Amino acid sequence: MSIFDRLFRIGAAEANAAVDKLEDPAKMADQILRELRANYQQAIQGEAEIKAMALQHRASELKSRNAADEWEKKANELLDRIETKQLDEAKGNELANKAAEAHVAAENEANEYAKMAEKEESAVAVMDLKIKQIKDQIAETESRSQMIQSRAKTAEVSEKISKTLSSVDTDGLMATLNRMDQKASAQEFRAAAYAQIDDSALSTEQEINKALGTGSSSNALEAIKAKRTKLLN
Repeated sequence: MSIFDRLFRIGAAEANAAVDKLEDPAKMADQILRELRANYQQAIQGEAEIKAMALQHRASELKSRNAADEWEKKANELLDRIETKQLDEAKGNELANKAAEAHVAAENEANEYAKMAEKEESAVAVMDLKIKQIKDQIAETESRSQMIQSRAKTAEVSEKISKTLSSVDTDGLMATLNRMDQKASAQEFRAAAYAQIDDSALSTEQEINKALGTGSSSNALEAIKAKRTKLLN
């Protein structure tokens, strides 16, 4: 393999990789759906034009056949007049011959119009099948496009969440949380220890008053109030 072949393959591989990165599943599915709908509209328009030509040729065929029948009728009338001696035989045969030629020409023209109409009608029948296939493809693509868009959205959100979680130091956070828990426990133990120290620093009288619930300012005030009540009575 030459160096140029290898370089070409490398370039093709890189180009394909770049295209793969640019291809968004949801956007590509939507683009395919738009193209199918555009093709459907073009097919419908083309079929309508061919149908119009077929109808026109059928109308021309009918017109030519009516003309052929009319020329045949005139030829027969001329022959009848020749037989009944109402028309000179030589002159009558000349006119009848012209009428017969016009009949044949009109009939041939009608046959040509019929052939063209038949081809166009056959083309319309083929187009009907293709249009039906496109309609089925559009319906399938709409359903698959919705599923692809939903899957792509789910994958996008999942990818973002996964990237976010992958960048978070979960073990470090939990370790920090454990340290904070330990610090809070240590603070609680220190507070309890300080409370015990405060209790041990009390004098004997203070401990007794604390145990009996006396010696507080509120109890002293109640005693004064009780004394005032006795004096007033």
